[in-house]
Amino acid sequence: FSLTPKEHAVLQLVCKGFSNREIGLSLSIAETTARSHVVSIIHKLNVRNRTACAAEAIRRSLIA
Repeated sequence: FSLTPKEHAVLQLVCKGFSNREIGLSLSIAETTARSHVVSIIHKLNVRNRTACAAEAIRRSLIA
């Protein structure tokens, strides 16, 4: 699997505990777009929710 640059940016913010709204504001994208990116990342990492997504990203060393 591979994450797009935008998905990687979203993943970093998910790992910091940002909400979809906060991600949208931080990256200057719509909240619905942020949610779409989060859903895509969750599917790509094959996890059930954003908490598991953050844990898996750390486990796989996907974020700094």
